[in-house]
Amino acid sequence: MARSTKKTTETPDTTYQANAGMVAAMAAFSPVAMTAWFDMVQESMRFMSERLETDLEAQRAMLACKTPQELMQVQSDFMKKAFTDYTEETRRMMEMMGVAMKVDIKDTAPTTRRNYDDVPV
Repeated sequence: MARSTKKTTETPDTTYQANAGMVAAMAAFSPVAMTAWFDMVQESMRFMSERLETDLEAQRAMLACKTPQELMQVQSDFMKKAFTDYTEETRRMMEMMGVAMKVDIKDTAPTTRRNYDDVPV
C-alpha cells in the first residue's frame, strides 16, 4: 500500500499555542462567554461518552438476538432511546445558552469611558 507523501505543516506545539491564544483572547473579551463555552464543551463530551456506551450496548443486544422479532424490538427500543436522549440534550444545551445570555451585557462589555467620580475637586 502506498504511503501518503503529504506533510502536515502544523506540529502539536503550534496547534496548542494557537488554541491557547484563542482561549486567552476569549477570556479577555468575556469571562462569562468563556465559562459558558467550557460548560457546553464539557456537557457535549459527557453526552457523547454516554451515547457511545449506549450504542455499544445496543450492538451487543442486536448480536445476541435469535429471531428477527427480537432484533426489531431491540432496534425500536434503541431508536426511541436515542430520540429521547438527543431531545433532552438539545433542551440542556439550549438551557445553558439561555443562562449565558441572561447575564447583563453592561456587566460583561469592556468600557472605554472614564468614571468621573475619581476626579478630585
